[in-house]
Amino acid sequence: MVKMDGLKLVQSKAILNYIAGKYNIYGKDLKERLFIDMYTEGIADLMGLIISLFFMAEAEQQKQRDLVKQKALNRYFPVYEKV
Repeated sequence: MVKMDGLKLVQSKAILNYIAGKYNIYGKDLKERLFIDMYTEGIADLMGLIISLFFMAEAEQQKQRDLVKQKALNRYFPVYEKV
């Protein structure tokens, strides 16, 4: 929870969107906001894969690590490098 402007803000994405809107850093138009959202959601997806490791049995963790590494190197990182 973040207290800001007399509000109690919760949920990371809502907080980030509020701050970005308040300080006019959420893109100059709808297209820029779309790309900002796509890239931030992509990071959230990758983080979800990583975080899931902590809730798996040790025997399953290596398989998940390999999957995360493969997706990060072949799917996520190339997209971010182009940007």
